[in-house]
Amino acid sequence: MPGSVVTLALAVLGWWGIASVSAEVSAWILERLALDSSGTWAKTLLEWLIWALLLVVKLKLTKYIVLVVMGPLFAAVSEAAETQITGRVFAFSWSRWIKDAMRGMRSAALLALFEWSLTAALWLIGLLVPLLSPVVLPLAWLLGAWAYGASAMDYVWEREGKGAWEGLAASLRQSMVALNVGIPFSLWMSIPLLAWTVGPLMGGMGAAATASVALREGAPSAEDQVATT
Repeated sequence: MPGSVVTLALAVLGWWGIASVSAEVSAWILERLALDSSGTWAKTLLEWLIWALLLVVKLKLTKYIVLVVMGPLFAAVSEAAETQITGRVFAFSWSRWIKDAMRGMRSAALLALFEWSLTAALWLIGLLVPLLSPVVLPLAWLLGAWAYGASAMDYVWEREGKGAWEGLAASLRQSMVALNVGIPFSLWMSIPLLAWTVGPLMGGMGAAATASVALREGAPSAEDQVATT
């Protein structure tokens, strides 16, 4: 259960760290602006804004740490699901495992950069045009759900020999599949008690298996492939 342990540790440290950092940063900003930082509404509002921003950053960061830590388990679940559908068996080798692990880290970094860039753009739009905030917030959540689905689909792309960029492009082409896979996983990770305990394990395993079923259902089985050759 390494992913759950990591998530719980990050959650405990995160709540304490976010409160401390938001208080310090808000006081520093008010001091630079030459405003009174003792019990003013500006300080309270600024602390809440910084707290919310740091919370989003923490949740985004925690997601990818968990995905990297539990990647080998999710990959094994994805392989097992594909074997059940197609009959194809994937032989284990250390060289392939190391190669896949390195590719997985590159893919996670690329996906994180893609998601965080779009999330920052959405937040900026919401700040510049407050009337769009009711639309921006659901879009940001759906983007996070899509990223969860894309990360689960990436195990399939990995077995197809696609690189990190090719995998991202394939997930973009099948965005509806990524959303259908990622929304349940994102719901698991949106509930604090589940997100800090069994959410990473159960949600991740479910997403990995669902992605394999969605992308491989209807594909020719190993026996069918042999019969046609």
